[in-house]
Amino acid sequence: MRAMYGNPAAVAAEIQGQFRQGADKIVSRKFGIVAKALWPQKTAASLAAIADTNERTAARWLAGEFEPPAIIIAAIIVEITKRG
Repeated sequence: MRAMYGNPAAVAAEIQGQFRQGADKIVSRKFGIVAKALWPQKTAASLAAIADTNERTAARWLAGEFEPPAIIIAAIIVEITKRG
């Protein structure tokens, strides 16, 4: 499938993102993959504890519905550098 300029669904499919109708935003699914690799058991619970929020919000970050906050990105970087 060839992406056409101005067609957000085609562009999202081409870059392996997810187009959310009405939000005009394309989010990457790679965050969830990385988070699940770092915290394989109870990923949403782990992220919720780090960000001091609820599991439902963390699950929405993992699903790509919303971008995770900076504290979560920082925690991922710290965890990756600890393992390296």
